[in-house]
Amino acid sequence: MCLAIVNGGGPVNLVLLGVTVKRLLVLCSVLLAATAEAGQDWELISVTRGAGWEVNEAKGALRQNGKVLEGVLKDKTDGKADYQIRIELNGGRAEATFRFISENDEGTILTGIYKKTAKPTKTHCPEQIQLMNSFQYIGLARDHEFVSVHRARPRCL
Repeated sequence: MCLAIVNGGGPVNLVLLGVTVKRLLVLCSVLLAATAEAGQDWELISVTRGAGWEVNEAKGALRQNGKVLEGVLKDKTDGKADYQIRIELNGGRAEATFRFISENDEGTILTGIYKKTAKPTKTHCPEQIQLMNSFQYIGLARDHEFVSVHRARPRCL
C-alpha cells in the first residue's frame, strides 16, 4: 500500500487514486471519440449544368477519419437525406465522390481545394472545400459561431 499526505490532510491511498485517475482518463477518451465520430456540421451548395442550371443546398454532419471526410447531408428545401459525399483530403487538395441518393446514381468524381483557416472571422469560415468537374461545382463550408443561423449559406461560399 502506498500512502501520501495531501494538502496537510490525512493519508491518501495513491493506488486507489491512480485507479480513479485511470478511469477518468478512459471516460474522457470515450467522450472525445464519441464527439469526433459524431462529426461536425457542414453546409453544401451544388451547382449543376444540364438542360439548365440547377442549384441545391444541403446541411449536415460529416465525420472525419484520418484524411477522409464523409457523410450524408440533408436538403435544405425538403429536409430529406439526399446528398452522399466522401472526400479525401491531401494537404490543400481534395478529391470527392458525390452522389444524389434519390437518383440512385453511382456518383461522380470531383477535385479541388481544401482550406483551413487558423483564425476564422465573420467572413472566413474555419474550413472550406471547393470541388469541380466538367458539369458540377460543389462548395462546402464548416460554419462557426460568428455567422448568423438565418443566412442561406456561410459567407465564404
